[in-house]
Amino acid sequence: MQSRFSMLDVDRAPEAPGIYAWYAVFRAGPPDWKLKPGPDGDESIEGFLNLIRRYAGYHEPLPIDLVGRGTYGARWRGDLVLDYPLRASEQAGDGDAGSAERTSKLMDAVESEDRRQAMTRILEMVSPAFSSPLYIGVAENLRTRLGQHKQNFTRAAEWLRDHPDDAEVVQARGKSFGARAAARDIPMEHLEAWVIELDDQQGQLSTKQLRAIAESAEWLLHRLYGPILGRQ
Repeated sequence: MQSRFSMLDVDRAPEAPGIYAWYAVFRAGPPDWKLKPGPDGDESIEGFLNLIRRYAGYHEPLPIDLVGRGTYGARWRGDLVLDYPLRASEQAGDGDAGSAERTSKLMDAVESEDRRQAMTRILEMVSPAFSSPLYIGVAENLRTRLGQHKQNFTRAAEWLRDHPDDAEVVQARGKSFGARAAARDIPMEHLEAWVIELDDQQGQLSTKQLRAIAESAEWLLHRLYGPILGRQ
């Protein structure tokens, strides 16, 4: 059986073995898409674009750690960072000067109130049908495991409020999904887990065998979908 739970209510998840995936969902309301007249036109246009950029940031791939060997035993090391066109404006560096030009394709969808509302409906429905998961895992007890993710998220969010400069390190090297999600500044209410309970209706498989099958499925799904916040 398949079902979904917000991170806010994972205590309702089944106490059963299963496989699960976390997704970030898009959220926007009338204050985001309603017309806001300003001295330079509709101020909601840029505000809505920033919502989209922030949502895209939840899915931005981490830098790739490159290691090379040169002549005379010299070693080269560095990070290869994706030139991400949807990076939030406050995160943009010198190499993102053309970001506005590259996101011009979105302007037709955000330039009026009714179009922003239509875009909201689309983006709110894309998870999980059209989106990649942030994380895929298996559990002997889904309620307990999802609760651990919530607890890790809460602890990391509290730490990062007092140590915001640690966010980049936690994104890349955080020891848990919850910590890595908090470091991306994803609101807890925007995280949803879809779960599949493992159920041997024929009664021929033990819990241990079901767990082994789930781990095989997890291994396969990681390589098919490459969840951004999974173990690297």
